[in-house]
Formats: sequence, C-alpha cells, structure tokens
Amino acid sequence: MKAAFVVHQYPPRYSTGTEIYAHRLAVMLRRQGHDLRVFTHEPDPRRQTTYKLVEDTVDDVPVTRLTFFDGLAPNHALHDFYNVFLGKVFGRWLDEQQPDVVHIFHLMGLGLSVVEECRARGIPVFVQLMDYWFLCPTVQLLRHDGALCHGPDTPNCVECLAPDNYGYQGLRMFSKRDGFVESAMPDPGLVDVNHASVGLRRAALHARPTFIRRILEGATALIAPSRFIKSVFLRHGYEDAHMLHVPYGVDAPRGKLKPIPIGGTGTVTFGFFGSVNPQKGLEILVSAFRECLGNRLRLVVRGNMTHFPKYAKRVRSFADVDPRINFKGPYGHGELADALSSIDVLVVPSVWYENTPFVVLEAFSAGRPVVASDLGGLSEIVQDGKNGRTFRAGDPGALAAVLKDFEQPDLLLDLADGIERVRTLAENAEDFVKLWEEARSQGSSRGPADGRRVTA
Repeated sequence: MKAAFVVHQYPPRYSTGTEIYAHRLAVMLRRQGHDLRVFTHEPDPRRQTTYKLVEDTVDDVPVTRLTFFDGLAPNHALHDFYNVFLGKVFGRWLDEQQPDVVHIFHLMGLGLSVVEECRARGIPVFVQLMDYWFLCPTVQLLRHDGALCHGPDTPNCVECLAPDNYGYQGLRMFSKRDGFVESAMPDPGLVDVNHASVGLRRAALHARPTFIRRILEGATALIAPSRFIKSVFLRHGYEDAHMLHVPYGVDAPRGKLKPIPIGGTGTVTFGFFGSVNPQKGLEILVSAFRECLGNRLRLVVRGNMTHFPKYAKRVRSFADVDPRINFKGPYGHGELADALSSIDVLVVPSVWYENTPFVVLEAFSAGRPVVASDLGGLSEIVQDGKNGRTFRAGDPGALAAVLKDFEQPDLLLDLADGIERVRTLAENAEDFVKLWEEARSQGSSRGPADGRRVTA
C-alpha cells in the first residue's frame, strides 16, 4: 500500500514523542514493503526562510519538508490552524505522490486545509489525536498561569496567547512549532501588529474550535490512543462513532535489562525521564524526594535541560543540595535499555492532561512499575496498587508519601508482578493497515457525513 504520513515536524532535528512515534512506524511499514512517505513542516526558529520545499531521506523513509515564514500570514491566529496556500502546496504533493491513504499525526504549522485537500481527491484520511491542539492553541489545556483548563473559551484563550494585548503574537508558555523554547513570544520587530486587526485575530480565535471540528468531521476517522482523550473530544461536540480507540504500541528496549531488586533492604532508584519543563512537574518530584530521609532511596533524572533553561537551572539548583539526586542528561533510543536498567521505578509527575506517554509504556515493557499523577491518560494505564502508584497531581506531600512506601521490602516486586503485557509497535502498525485497507475498499475519504464507518 502507498501511504503518506503528515506530521508537524520530523527527525532528526525534532525528536520528541510524536515525531519519534511517527518515524518508527514509518520505518517499520517500509520494511514490511509498504510505500510510506512523509510530508512535514520544518520550522525555522530564526525566521530566515520565506518558503521552500526540501526532499530528504531519514532511515530509508522519503521525507518532504515544507518551511514557510509565518510572518507573511496576515492573521497569525488564523494561520495557526488554517492556511489555504500551504494546503495547495500539499495538494500538489498529493497529485505527485498519489497515495492510497493519508494518516495525520499533527497539523501545527500546516493547518486543517490538509484534510480538505485529501477530501477533494477522495483520498481516505485518518487523523491521530496526539494531544489537544485541535481544541487548545497552546496544545496542553493549561491556562497562562499553569492552571488546568477544561476547553476553549475565547477570553481565556486570548489571555493565554496574547498577554501583551496585541491580539495574538505567540504563546506565553511554549510552542512546539518554534522548537520548545522558554517563551515563544517573537521579537516585536518581526510582527506588524497592524497587519491584521486585533478584532480579526480575536474572531479567528473565537471561531477556531467549531471550524476545526467541522473540518475534522470530513476525515475518514479520528484515532484516539487513550479513552481519556476521546472523552475530552466527546465533551466538545465530537461524535463517538467517528472516533476509534486504537492504543499505542511500543518496542521493548533493545539490550540486556538489569532485573529489579527482589525484597531485602537494597536501594530503590526512582527515575524521571523526559523534557525538563514546567508541565512535566520535575520540581514537584524533587520537592517530594527531598522529604524522604535516609539512604535507601535514589533519584535519577534523564532529560533535556536546554528547552526551558531558566526552569531547568532553578530545579537543578534546588536538587543539587541532595547528593542522592543524579542528573545524567538525555539518552538516545539505543540507550533506552541502559537508562531503564539504571532505575527501579519510573515517576511521571505531570501537571497537565497527558494522553499516553510513551515512556510509561516503555517502562512497563521493561518490567518497571510507574508512579504517576492522577491526571488524564496516566490514570487510565497506571493502576494504583497493581502496576504502580498514583498521587494527587501537583502535591509534593502526596507524592512523598508514595515514594516512602517503597521502603517496604515487597512493594516493588508486587507492583512489577502486576504489569501486564504491553502492545507492540508492530501490532499498532497492523491496526492502522487494516483501517487503511478497509477505507480504501470503501472508496471514499468521507467520515460520518456520508454514513460510512470504519471499525477498529
């Protein structure tokens, strides 16, 4: 089958969860004999490129990279989710490649006109719900002050996106599109605030949720990796029959894994794996860990410290007073087995509604229990007292109480025994191929509007 992946950015320059997941699937499907190609947005943080298309190959996967200077867009609030010009560029690419199906992982930087171009050509198009960007311009359903947000509301969205009262100039907290920087507020010299009126920008922001939902109704189906993210979209008007729950799959870590200690009085090592940013809650973990006295517990931090340097420096200075906390920096995919072998328990103290973090599935596949905050998709896969422990999100005291429980000799082994088999990436890929083949046999890209359904 000839299939196209669409994703907001792609390796090797970008390598967070969505990009790595899409790439590993692409490599696997090509090895299985499918003609898999990728169309992606290549952000230009320095804003030096007006427009270009570059052909590339990554691990035998053909990649087309589109770079577009979004400063040329007259309305940034609208361009964030809809750009007819970029849609036409993608349409020409579709005409050249003639894929049987298109599978979208993320549309930040590309926009919803990509879905329209697929529909115009009768190409089945599946849209993966990797996060909350279709509902929330800041992706994570967090307000500008870090509080949880229940969904789009024009006044709150304006406050998050435009604290300077210019209507829309960037994200206060961070932006995937601009490369995970501390603040994505562009240099005022790069933005002509008169280019589009504040009223037009606010109008685009107000129309965003309904506009996106109506376009996505034309997709063949939406793919929800967790039941939680599906429930969130249901609350915002999306149809149950149009969303399929297809859980992620991951490959087991390659290499020899060190077994976890069985009982006794040995050391228990907790691990934090992921980007060091406020949403991941590392400061909560450090605060909680420092409340745990004694030498039986250790903490290893493996994460990129450069995306949010001010935050990372603050957390590091707070942690450095405790010699039991060890910062080792990020790790590559080939080093996953060694990284997991260095810990006994993974801790995910996120303060936002995670979907299904890949690192949790990887820890489970390595036999490591997980301690996680009780938010979103985390509480769907981490079952308190069975394969891990949960605690009240954002509460260092509650987390400290859970960490101290691991001083009990048998707890670690009991939780490890409760870990169930993790779906593989190959099984996940097989799910997608079946969906694609069924949609192609139906001969239409349309979703619920024409009465056709695709079953998982």
